[in-house]
Amino acid sequence: MTAKDNTMVITRKIALIPVASERKEWKKRINSFLEKDFPRKIEAKKKQIKNTSKPEKKDGYKQQLTELEKQYEDFKENRIEEYTQKMVNDYTYGLVRDAMESEARRKNYILSYIYTKMVQDGVGYMPTLKDKYTWIKENINVAYRRKGSNKGSIFDDVDIDNPLGGYGTCFSQILTSKIKDLIKQGLLDGKVSVPNFKIDSPFTIAKAYFDLYHEYEDITELKKNIQNSDCKLYCGLGNKGIPTIANFKVNIGHKGNRDELISTLLRIFTGEYEICGSTMQISKTKIILNLSIRIPKTQLELDEDTVVGVDLGVAIPAVCSLNNNKYKREYIGSSDDFIRMRTKLQHEKQQLQKALKMSKGGHGRKRKLLALERCKKKEYNFVETYCHKVSKKVVDFAVKNKAKYINVENLSGYDSSKFILRNWSFYKLQQYIEYKAAKYGIEVRKVNPSFTSQVCSFCGHWEDGQRKDQATFVCGNPDCESHKLHMVNADYNASRNIAMSTLFTSDKFQFCKKTMQDAAEYYGIQLDNEDQLAA
Repeated sequence: MTAKDNTMVITRKIALIPVASERKEWKKRINSFLEKDFPRKIEAKKKQIKNTSKPEKKDGYKQQLTELEKQYEDFKENRIEEYTQKMVNDYTYGLVRDAMESEARRKNYILSYIYTKMVQDGVGYMPTLKDKYTWIKENINVAYRRKGSNKGSIFDDVDIDNPLGGYGTCFSQILTSKIKDLIKQGLLDGKVSVPNFKIDSPFTIAKAYFDLYHEYEDITELKKNIQNSDCKLYCGLGNKGIPTIANFKVNIGHKGNRDELISTLLRIFTGEYEICGSTMQISKTKIILNLSIRIPKTQLELDEDTVVGVDLGVAIPAVCSLNNNKYKREYIGSSDDFIRMRTKLQHEKQQLQKALKMSKGGHGRKRKLLALERCKKKEYNFVETYCHKVSKKVVDFAVKNKAKYINVENLSGYDSSKFILRNWSFYKLQQYIEYKAAKYGIEVRKVNPSFTSQVCSFCGHWEDGQRKDQATFVCGNPDCESHKLHMVNADYNASRNIAMSTLFTSDKFQFCKKTMQDAAEYYGIQLDNEDQLAA
């Protein structure tokens, strides 16, 4: 087993606060920024005055213009040596926005170039996927060459300047993976079109170009102070670890996984964790560092014979049980809270969509569009948080019981209306379970979901009507030991069947009549008619 096999990469979101740097290079850069920023602000203010009809507002804007022009004249005579927090914020936010836009434009240009060249070279007619990937490998490096390369670059005649220099070019792996996914989805057959990266997408930072550092004598002093709001913990952007371009104070925050974040940061400074290439973006009004970290997998003594089964349901979002223990189980999540929040957000979204249809244009429509985007973001964040919480509890259950495997249903092509998650993506939940389980060396397997909720997990008996309702399962076999329990929770019964199943599937699995026939044979079910396949 290699060292890489014993590690995994995780991502932690860290809020950053712009601060001034003491380095001379940084002062040059912020002065250079202000040289360009003042004229931009003056022009914007003149435009405001021109487009304003109300005399009171116009007079106010004129006063602001006069003050801006005075500040600009003062700046030209005496370069800034002492900076206000607003100047630091303007410089840093402008830098990050420009970097995000630059990288998005660069990605879009490369995608367009690669697609055009694919068509010219007839990549779509190549016999195998391997041949197509070989072509990508041979041609993609040309697209990544930076402006001014001695081998030539596709950007030599294109004005795409990144204010962060080499930072934004560390995205080859992401973009190559995107191109391969597009080919799989049918890009060359016209089934999908070339996507457009948005200018608010995160930009990538190579690990050699940013630095986490603190201003304490040693790690012991850092541990003493890291809980404090004035902790001297910083992130710097600069060439080869020298923060000269932008400087930030790390904001630990007060909510969520604060303790986990502190623990992670301390382990970085002790050398236990390794920083990898990361990304940065502006989310709402905050600068966010999506810090990628390589961490060692937790070495646990896991039982090869112990399997956790996870059933996704309506009454209970997720139910966990074991293949070799009838009494250990865990019910995760509350359907009431989930439905309440989902209904509220979906109703809000529907109302905004109706209002948009009635609005033809103007500022009113823009406000409604912004409100709709906020609502969608709120929905997205709710799902993210919910899936993280549920997946953590599933993995914790597996760790507690030393399970080597977690079995989940492969729900590709399945009727999602039967699950509480529905279009809120049980796929996302499964991804998070895989992601968290990998830390402990736990393997996640997907199984055929057919008949898992209809077969008795105690004796294997099947007949119509055993699942009395959404919550109750009663075995039709009078001799089944489950009758000692009077009633069995239907989701618990399904989760035990999932735990004991050996009907493993791949990601290419699609739920259909054939897969149900396979499952019927596996469980020893004799189907008398076609209608039973749709049960």
